[in-house]
Amino acid sequence: MADLSESALHKTFSVVEYLGGAKRKVSLPELSEALSLSEMAAHRLLNGLMDLGYVAQDEGKYYLTYKIYRLAGKSVNRDNDLKNMLPYMNYFALRYGCEVGLTVFWEDSIVHLINVGKSISFGGEALRPGQRFPLYCSAGGKVFLSQMSPECFEDWLGANTLLPYTHRTIIDPEKLRRDIQRTREQGYGISEGELYNIVYAVAFPIHNKGTVEGTFNFRMLPEVYQERMSGSFVQDVKKAIENFGL
Repeated sequence: MADLSESALHKTFSVVEYLGGAKRKVSLPELSEALSLSEMAAHRLLNGLMDLGYVAQDEGKYYLTYKIYRLAGKSVNRDNDLKNMLPYMNYFALRYGCEVGLTVFWEDSIVHLINVGKSISFGGEALRPGQRFPLYCSAGGKVFLSQMSPECFEDWLGANTLLPYTHRTIIDPEKLRRDIQRTREQGYGISEGELYNIVYAVAFPIHNKGTVEGTFNFRMLPEVYQERMSGSFVQDVKKAIENFGL
């Protein structure tokens, strides 16, 4: 009986994860094929999630409701972490007139939690809580890669394929090595149109007891980025973060 329950639980969360990653409404045949389930089994799981209010149906296709996102919001805000970070993020967004996001590291990805300030369109859509980004072409991801020892970074590099998200994405391993070494030395990460063409970002680490637990990400259009980086922006932000005790 325990095995059956664990199997059902695994399948249920597989449905939730697939719907969450699809960014669109999904048909029963697509879900069934993607998760290697019979349509009868997939339909049964979807009905259970609809009964609980986590999934809805529209014209024969399924999608996650906002109930799941409210639940996710409560999870990422444990111990009021998000509430505690918001005043600092608002301070930076108002001071520099740009979008400031908060990200954490999870399972070889950067996970976006929240953003404030002037928004930039990301591929035609706004950032969503829980959205994941690759490490090697995101400013925050480079910060986390720079925290790895050289040996661990080489292991990571050997286990991952560097795909070009834009023509600026660094896909040459040697160039990425140099970029991550530069990130280690300067103490912050940059992504110059490497994930989205029009979005340039600078990420600064947030520390907790000496460990990097997240990053503040300043996202700007290229012309704003050039202006900021040619001035005292980096030094001012690093000093402010230090003064805030982060």
